[in-house]
Amino acid sequence: MGNHNHPLRINVGFLLSQTAGYVRAIDFDEEKVILASDLELHDLHGALSLNRTPQGILVSGTLWSSTPADCARCLSPFSLPLSATLQDLFLYPPPNPSDPMLAIGEDAMLNLGPLVREYMILDFPLRPVCSPGCKGLCPVCGNNPNISSCEHSQVEGPTGPANTHAVDILATKNSPPGAFPGAGPIRMRSPRSKSGPTSRQ
Repeated sequence: MGNHNHPLRINVGFLLSQTAGYVRAIDFDEEKVILASDLELHDLHGALSLNRTPQGILVSGTLWSSTPADCARCLSPFSLPLSATLQDLFLYPPPNPSDPMLAIGEDAMLNLGPLVREYMILDFPLRPVCSPGCKGLCPVCGNNPNISSCEHSQVEGPTGPANTHAVDILATKNSPPGAFPGAGPIRMRSPRSKSGPTSRQ
């Protein structure tokens, strides 16, 4: 099973020894998980179902979490909710050892980290906001009207031209992990077929 240091690495040796159709449910409740160097998840929770198939192990379920972010309107830090819904087939034995993302190695370790990271990144908005009703910053004095009012309350709001520069300041800072030089790559995969789970051949 998973361990405290690597909760998304699961020993599935017990499952590989079972016949097709055997199912095992795994619950997750982790205070903090760091995926690579560009994504830190807080309060990772949810449940995944591991189903033994003739081809390997089908992983299905949803994980919820949050990550630190800065609001693109008012620049305030906040906790951004993220989720990852999996329905992916991990092949065993791996047909291509050089591409192990959706495969289980001979050590019987199923590593969900790269796949969960990919789905969480795809759920990351280009311009995250702390709340739908965020008023942004005052384009004149920079005051945060979400906290206190100022004498410029009648000036054009946060979506007007005067506040465009303030929003653009965070364009790079709030880009999803992997969307800027130096971050880990995002592995884009074809959309799942409605007839079955994703797998690599």
